[in-house]
Amino acid sequence: MTPDGVPSRDVPPYRVEEGRPARHPWLVCVFAFNEGAKLETQLKRFPPPEARGYDLMLGDDGSSDGSLPSSFIARFGLRGVTRLKRNMGLSPNIKAGLDWALRQDYRGVVLMNGNDRDGVESVPDFIAKLEQGFAYVQGSRFASGGLHENTPGYRFWAIRLVHAPLFSLAAGRWLTDTTNGYRAFSMDALRRMGDGLFSPEFQRYEVEQYMAWKAIRLGLPSAEIPVARRYPADTKSQPFSKIRPGIGWWQMLKPLLMLLTRSYK
Repeated sequence: MTPDGVPSRDVPPYRVEEGRPARHPWLVCVFAFNEGAKLETQLKRFPPPEARGYDLMLGDDGSSDGSLPSSFIARFGLRGVTRLKRNMGLSPNIKAGLDWALRQDYRGVVLMNGNDRDGVESVPDFIAKLEQGFAYVQGSRFASGGLHENTPGYRFWAIRLVHAPLFSLAAGRWLTDTTNGYRAFSMDALRRMGDGLFSPEFQRYEVEQYMAWKAIRLGLPSAEIPVARRYPADTKSQPFSKIRPGIGWWQMLKPLLMLLTRSYK
């Protein structure tokens, strides 16, 4: 933080493995850490490069399980991969990806997780909203037409009764699925957020919530669209979340409290 209270710009060390040249005005960034076979399965569900209408980029949070090899770049026609030097957390992974993306000539970016739970078929719906002039588009499994499968009961009620109402109160706009990382932003919106987007405070799950909150607080046009989110039926072989009980829940709630108290710039 600078002496006048403005967040300093914190971008984690990362390297870029370049792939295909930019061919479209829209970018999809998939963020992953040790996803095993799930990431590969998800990438297979994307249309082939010539049929996409968008570029596809991966963000690797220092994976150590071999789930994100460099061979994916050619195999799946990727724009490239941003790689953190070590595992640092979701927010640093996103900050690295956005730091790279903001240096390109894209008009907007769609963000999603690499755990094969988001419906990739919704990507064109996000892009359509960005083309219509929306600056922030939130995917919602709870919106009319949305779908969710095998959502753990406590997570369902925590989102519906706690997180969504409190986030909506902080932002000043009602949203139904505020923990869902499947969302899109125009590059203009990200640039208007300035260095606040790269605050040193954002080390776990903060930056996703900040971006959504800031876009709304800036008065930028926002929308919610229906998406599908599917959790595995067998949670013993496929744990449904990397968020650990206790400290992980606090790491999700802390940024919400910071937003409610206007502690982020």
